Amino acid sequence: MARIKLDNANERELFHAKESWVPVILGVIPVALVCALISVVVTYFADSGLAVICVLASIVVCVLSRIPHIIDNWRTDVVVSNRRLYYRSGILDIKDHVTDLGSITDVTVDPTIMGRLFNYADVRIQTKAGDDDFVLKEIRDAYEMRRIINVGRDALGQVSTQPVSRPRRGR
Repeated sequence: MARIKLDNANERELFHAKESWVPVILGVIPVALVCALISVVVTYFADSGLAVICVLASIVVCVLSRIPHIIDNWRTDVVVSNRRLYYRSGILDIKDHVTDLGSITDVTVDPTIMGRLFNYADVRIQTKAGDDDFVLKEIRDAYEMRRIINVGRDALGQVSTQPVSRPRRGR
């Protein structure tokens, strides 16, 4: 996987986020239950040879149903530097998104019940432009990411609001 390269030599990575694997793995459960139900029904009405084939087919369906989610998870990368937020996702259709921390107005963390248990959440990034808002799905350590973005944003604000001292000219 290609890592995100920072735009500026003065930038340093403060936080590297990935999507959590928990929703990918838990997503197998509903598919597995449906496949198990079908296997039980087939076993009840058919011979054992057909039941074995049905169970194997169920396993294949469970694995195949999760492949797009596994690929999405593997190819999603989020980096928070001391100046910008970088987001990259996709394999063939690669989407890069770069936002200056100074233009971020709000960071909202929205965990589900499972997200609270397993430490992941959706992170909504709102910017000054408004049309540049986006959501990072199922990010591990989302609260830590929000904290680092807010600290970086505050640090940028303090740097830009401090008066520039000029040397005095002698008379």
